[in-house]
Amino acid sequence: MLKVQEEIPPNQTLYIRNINEKYSKKFRLEELKAKLKAIFRPYGEILDIVAMSNFYNKGQAFVAFRDVSSATKAMNALQGHTLSLTSVGGGKQMKISYARSKSDVIAKLEGTFEARTKKTKAKPPTGKKVKKAKAAEGGEGEMEEDAEQMDEEEDDAESKGKTNAHGGWQASSGQNQKSAPAAPVHTGPLFPHPILFLENLPLDITSDDVAAVFSPFPGFKEVRLVPSRPGIAFVEYESEMQSGMAMARLQGHRFGEFQTKIAFSKA
Repeated sequence: MLKVQEEIPPNQTLYIRNINEKYSKKFRLEELKAKLKAIFRPYGEILDIVAMSNFYNKGQAFVAFRDVSSATKAMNALQGHTLSLTSVGGGKQMKISYARSKSDVIAKLEGTFEARTKKTKAKPPTGKKVKKAKAAEGGEGEMEEDAEQMDEEEDDAESKGKTNAHGGWQASSGQNQKSAPAAPVHTGPLFPHPILFLENLPLDITSDDVAAVFSPFPGFKEVRLVPSRPGIAFVEYESEMQSGMAMARLQGHRFGEFQTKIAFSKA
């Protein structure tokens, strides 16, 4: 049974999602921030806008106002407003909520800011340090740090392997797929999410293979493979209810001899 998501108390920072992911490209982030500023500025003083380009945080942004009343007015007025960049098109309706935690800029104003200390993590069997990005609704300071790490890892992976025509991972010349880095262990969040995280997939699986199994369920949107993380995938649905139904029916589904593990995504 799906759990009901907890109510987030009002605060100065708004969490915006359902932004066209094309807008999250590195070279478009400044244009995206400028557009968000123009849209939200009429409702109060904006202290900060955060948007990121790494895989896990695409299509999301944070807007921090000086006071809660301004944030509330903006959320009520702009809920479902279509955000579109002139240079790209393909606008989508924004889904806006209060962020789960205060932004760094607000914490500094209130004198409650505490610098984050980076935790030392054990190296995986590959000998390469892996750091997961967090896309929780809030805490954008942590997200910025992890975004940089994710970008570096994906760039490094591209120099060692390549993707096939369907977005799957292929070993480069002389490299055996069995030696590909192990998929990271993912622990799902407590609350439902429209995106499902799949692990323990065949290393050579394609997005079409995954879509063939998950697309028959209502609300299916897309499949995303991660070239630098063979053996995992993300499947997105229109709502948490629809993703939950698919997960309940397909938990443990087998692709050949591989039994799939499914959890709600943190992304």
